[in-house]
Amino acid sequence: MATGFTVDIAGADGMRTAEWTVGEEFLIRPNQRGEDAEPAARVRLLAPEGHETAAGPASALASRPVTVAEVEERLRLRGGGQPHPVLALTGPDGAALATVHPEERVPWPRHFRVVDERDRPLGEITHEPARFGRRCTWVIDPADGSPPVVGRRGSVGGWLVFALAFPLWLVIFLGCLLLTLLTFGQVAEMVVWGYPRSVVWRRRGAGRALSFGHLRTDYHHDPRLLDSRLAYAQAALHYFDVMHHD
Repeated sequence: MATGFTVDIAGADGMRTAEWTVGEEFLIRPNQRGEDAEPAARVRLLAPEGHETAAGPASALASRPVTVAEVEERLRLRGGGQPHPVLALTGPDGAALATVHPEERVPWPRHFRVVDERDRPLGEITHEPARFGRRCTWVIDPADGSPPVVGRRGSVGGWLVFALAFPLWLVIFLGCLLLTLLTFGQVAEMVVWGYPRSVVWRRRGAGRALSFGHLRTDYHHDPRLLDSRLAYAQAALHYFDVMHHD
């Protein structure tokens, strides 16, 4: 039976800048239990092993809140090019669940290695960015040898509707922009538009293992088709990409 959950940022530090901060946390909350309910898991962002931030070693920063001044200093020194963080997943009791290690030390790697609390392989996650004529793709390869779970952003129908409606939206957007210019900003009505963002991860011949809704922005997971730790790891990576990159 599929279960639902959301991924939320814990606190406001990560909302102040496009850059992530060491010690920033995401909360994985079960649906229909309210914001005060105990999270099903916590995801803590850590610097890659051996990597130091502008304010000092990652281990020191991970144990305390990060100030906006430290984030700005890091951006100034590194030019916004810091490597992708390690994601450490813990359960409600604080026990380690899994860790997601980026395989490339770059801001937006394509390959991630997921291990359990004993550093044993759980699987690998591959991210293929969107290109012209190709949708953004996430691929989960479980370590147990089961078939991969593949997720693509947007459905074929959703992208078709987006393409057909784009000219109309462009005309409306230009009209709103002209109105703003003519009124010197006193009337500023902008129409918000975006490409399809929903993602459905499927296991061939078995159906949906994980899905992300465009409008409700929550995840639905079938534990029979995908280990919960891999599902949480993938959702955390996807959420990080939406928050800091997309």
